[in-house]
Amino acid sequence: MEQVCTKLAQRVADNYANLSKEKTGRDSPVEERPQHKHRYMVAIAGGPGSGKSTIAGDISERIRKDHKLSCSVVSVEGFMLPKADLDKMDDPEKAHARRGAEWTFDGKAMVDFIRRCRHQTEMEKQIRAPDFDEEAMDPHPHGEIVDVETQVLIFEGIYLLSDTEPWEEIQELVDDKWFVHVKPGLSRKRVAERRQNKGIEKDLDKCYQQYDESDGKNNAFITEHLGKVDLIIENNDEKGLHEPEK
Repeated sequence: MEQVCTKLAQRVADNYANLSKEKTGRDSPVEERPQHKHRYMVAIAGGPGSGKSTIAGDISERIRKDHKLSCSVVSVEGFMLPKADLDKMDDPEKAHARRGAEWTFDGKAMVDFIRRCRHQTEMEKQIRAPDFDEEAMDPHPHGEIVDVETQVLIFEGIYLLSDTEPWEEIQELVDDKWFVHVKPGLSRKRVAERRQNKGIEKDLDKCYQQYDESDGKNNAFITEHLGKVDLIIENNDEKGLHEPEK
């Protein structure tokens, strides 16, 4: 995956350098849009076990070290609904069992956050993103700080490129949209083994069962509801990049 991440970091650096010239599918160039003029924003989506978080972190590091651009990564996990909110749902047991499904996230808050980052000015020098506490298994408000001078901003999360409301609004707010593709069987294997390795569940068979009852459904959802994508990242046994089929 090293070569793929190197190419992706180079893509971002090149596109950032061309911000003032490049057309983005809208009627006006980036420099004329009413938004942050010197920031390149990428949305990376992918199903469970696709490796999107690892890829986002790797690319961010390369952008900073190899291309000397400031770069931050914000995960959608910080916008997961807290357990207290799940308790108030019509079927709390189902809500907790299906945590990670599209409807267990505050999608509107995620869209609003990305919009703030798109339009960030000196009037709002820092924007604090929420994060997810793995021990408490709940979001908290003290995550990544997006400074007004941040040049590259990467958002990563399973539903970022969904064609459903409110997520579909994100597609018009970012400059580049990448989807990390992984075959369902490999996704299932990675997620089940990760659950076991983290000590969430010792029995591997139960880990597979949990995948089938939750993560597998989430994977099917984003596959069915994937919106517009600029680039496909293959993270199977064979790695690579290609444009989506027309």
